[in-house]
Amino acid sequence: METGKYIEKVKIFRHYTNYKGRLFVKALCDLFNDVAQVQTEQEGVDVETLNAEGATWMLRRLHIRLHKMPALNEEVNLETWPSGIDRLFALRDFRMVRENGEELVRATSEWMYIDLKRRRPLRQPEKVVQMSLGHSIPRVELEPILNEKEFAMVPEGGRYFDATFDNIDFNGHVTQASYMQWLTNALPFEFLKAHVLTDVEVVYLREIMPDTSIYSTYEVVSADEPVTVLHRIQDKEGNAVHCIGKTVWEKR
Repeated sequence: METGKYIEKVKIFRHYTNYKGRLFVKALCDLFNDVAQVQTEQEGVDVETLNAEGATWMLRRLHIRLHKMPALNEEVNLETWPSGIDRLFALRDFRMVRENGEELVRATSEWMYIDLKRRRPLRQPEKVVQMSLGHSIPRVELEPILNEKEFAMVPEGGRYFDATFDNIDFNGHVTQASYMQWLTNALPFEFLKAHVLTDVEVVYLREIMPDTSIYSTYEVVSADEPVTVLHRIQDKEGNAVHCIGKTVWEKR
């Protein structure tokens, strides 16, 4: 195993998948969180340790490229590693591969080191810098598909969701995997039944707190194959935007 990389064998159980036996993107994000948690514990920069120091991790950006989802009951290897520092962000990458080395999924993410009381980003501490720069594993190569500075959309549909108990994570706010679930589930059932997600990039802008009602909207910006969709998660009054995203879909 490459120094700095954590690898865990994962079985794709039924409850990870939709009715067609395809891994939910929310379940994939939950698995990303699980393996990242194990490695940060090994490095002494896990959430519990940071909380004792008055800090925590918060995700800023996540980009996932899905070549192919694993089959139901298949066992695959999920890899993660810290891949550098970019300004205030600690970078972390992921890959899901079959036993024969075939890459199924690749992802890259940006994490902020947050003052727990003020909920403000801080400079990455030296131990995080050392973890992130102390190896030679290259970053996952993914060309961004979402430019938040140029983001604009005219919603053509959406759904309301509530932040209930099972959506809340260790920071006391909605987990990033629930954002991903709400973002994709805003699309009509018939569309989701007929298409497969191949690329998704999300920027997390604001926390969603317990018992908050949100409106997840979408706009199809290219109906030609592959289909491209813009997404926005906002409060139900439309005053605050919590998340923006872009997804790419192909016909089944």
